[in-house]
Amino acid sequence: MGLDDPFPIEKCSGRVRGAILAEFQGRCPTIREVASISDAQWLTVPNIGPTTLEELRSMTQQLPNRADAAIAPDMPDQEILSRLNRLQRELNILVGEIRTRLNMTSSRRSPHR
Repeated sequence: MGLDDPFPIEKCSGRVRGAILAEFQGRCPTIREVASISDAQWLTVPNIGPTTLEELRSMTQQLPNRADAAIAPDMPDQEILSRLNRLQRELNILVGEIRTRLNMTSSRRSPHR
């Protein structure tokens, strides 16, 4: 299965299938298209939470020869740095979302007096 093959949407749960079809306006995307959307971006899609995101990512990572890994040794330093910066930005977004959710949870538990 290659990155440009159709995403195996039939193997997903109904919730993930619906979210993918909604995100791609009813069409089945390629594996590359699904994999190219950041985790932070997926988490803004209705019905995609940490568990469904994990399911979705497991479907894109089951490829035996991931293109990223195959070309990484030949990748120019600038592109590697660019990818690193993008991943750090995504991580910071996720950390911010987690902190926000934790603060919301703790504020609900605090007694209001």
